[in-house]
Amino acid sequence: MIPIKSINIDTSQQVQRSKFLVLLFLLMINIAAWSQSTESLEKKINSIQKDIKLAEKLLKETSKNKETTINQVSLLQTQIKQRESLIRTYQNQVNALNRDIQKNKNEIAALKKDLTLFQKEYANLLLIAYRNKGKTNNLLFIFSSEDFNQAMRRMRYIRELNDLVKVKIEEIKDTQEKINEQLEKNESNRREIEKVMAKEKEENASLKKDRDKLNKDVASLKKKESQIQSDIKKKENETKKLKKQIEKIIAEEIKKAKEREELAKKNNTKSVDYNLSSNFAQNKGKLPYPVEQGIITGKYGLSPHPTQKKVTVNNNGVDISTTKGAKARSVFDGEVSYVMLQGNNNVILIRHGLYFTLYSNLEKVFVKAGEKVTTGQEIGRVHTNVSDGKTILHFEIWQENRTTVNPALWIKK
Repeated sequence: MIPIKSINIDTSQQVQRSKFLVLLFLLMINIAAWSQSTESLEKKINSIQKDIKLAEKLLKETSKNKETTINQVSLLQTQIKQRESLIRTYQNQVNALNRDIQKNKNEIAALKKDLTLFQKEYANLLLIAYRNKGKTNNLLFIFSSEDFNQAMRRMRYIRELNDLVKVKIEEIKDTQEKINEQLEKNESNRREIEKVMAKEKEENASLKKDRDKLNKDVASLKKKESQIQSDIKKKENETKKLKKQIEKIIAEEIKKAKEREELAKKNNTKSVDYNLSSNFAQNKGKLPYPVEQGIITGKYGLSPHPTQKKVTVNNNGVDISTTKGAKARSVFDGEVSYVMLQGNNNVILIRHGLYFTLYSNLEKVFVKAGEKVTTGQEIGRVHTNVSDGKTILHFEIWQENRTTVNPALWIKK
């Protein structure tokens, strides 16, 4: 007869199964989190690589001019920042892979500990079954019972013993498979690290070339310091003049909008201006780029001049370098308020309720004042400077209080 107390595995079996399921659950969470992290890094890498390719393309277009220009320096500075960002992202990717390798090592150690325990319990079960077999067979064991209840207990005992053996075999198999999976994943991660580090090395070499070129270009432009400072003053005067015009136009538009709002209130409704403003504000950070392809080479607000160390420039919007023949596009539904000339090129102001977007440096316009426009609609062609080959769209966003906001925070990354 097999003593019932000789099988003391029911409780420990449940505990070990629970531990194994918890470990498996945590493993699944870690895999999902790591997958999201690596996916995010991959997207960032692809985005930066696209920007670098565009910057290289724009540099080729402007480099046809033998003389170094401010725009070339700005593009080169932007490209350098992009390369630095890409290198940091590669380093983050390597760190993420190394963290995953270490995490996998810890999981392998825990799985091996469980595997040892499962194997030990399996050996004990086999020993119990062997000893039992030496004494009698299962059928005689059941029929030699003193009463029906004892026979039922013995049947259940034999069934549970067999079930435990099967479970242990399955647990050993599953755990070993998990260990093998983690080992293979670590090997795959090590191969990926080698690839990423090779890309990082290549990008560092390109970064050094860009920096050397930048130093050379800046030195070349120092010879034109007086001309550059003259151009800066000229541009500042043009900007101030345009700003005054825009402020005046916006004040008139806001006055009209408030009159429409008052009328709407009397009719117990919301005006078109109110709805457009609300929708525009809700799309902060989601507005499309005002050109199909472009790189911000002139930031919003105060920033140091690309070559003049003591000079600070103030930008009411952003300057977006783009390709020759690029079309400016409305970033949201609205109505064209004004089309005006600034120097030899055009400026378009579009009203989106109580918000306004401005597009300047257009050699040709496709819309007229009072015309309704939709998101993504082409409104004009960006001017390409014949002398240096640069194609830059100046883009601004204005609020009802006649102040500008940073467009980089409103358009998609």
